[in-house]
Amino acid sequence: MSKSGEGIELKEITVTKDGGAPKDSRSFRPNTIAEINAAAGYQPLVMTMGGKTWNVGCGNSVEDIGIITTCYVTLWSFLVALYSLLLKAVLDTDDQSTALYTFCFFGVIFVVMVAGAVYTGQLEEARLKKARAYRRAEALKAEGADAEEVEQ
Repeated sequence: MSKSGEGIELKEITVTKDGGAPKDSRSFRPNTIAEINAAAGYQPLVMTMGGKTWNVGCGNSVEDIGIITTCYVTLWSFLVALYSLLLKAVLDTDDQSTALYTFCFFGVIFVVMVAGAVYTGQLEEARLKKARAYRRAEALKAEGADAEEVEQ
């Protein structure tokens, strides 16, 4: 095997898509997920029953499934907590609707900021097009001047 930090040569991996000999050293792209998993020592979660093997979790390992599940649970817990706080704010300021006006104000500010970002992005694109056209014209002029010098 390769030394640490050098990476793994695919000629060291005997798993190929057609079951033949390993690829030569000029090939650097793996053909299959099995080759990628073998190179990394990755073990996806599989279930074997009745002599048949099924992938469980779309080729993810147990650790990956745990991380993905934790991320989803954290995200949805955060959203439920946020919506609960917003609902509490609305119910506490029900008489004058202060929370609703605050939410509206922040929503309008957000829309204005996104519109400003889109507008400035369009201005930047137009400026870049002008600069490219100017540089292209200057290059063509320089080529024309060089051609005239050669003819003279």
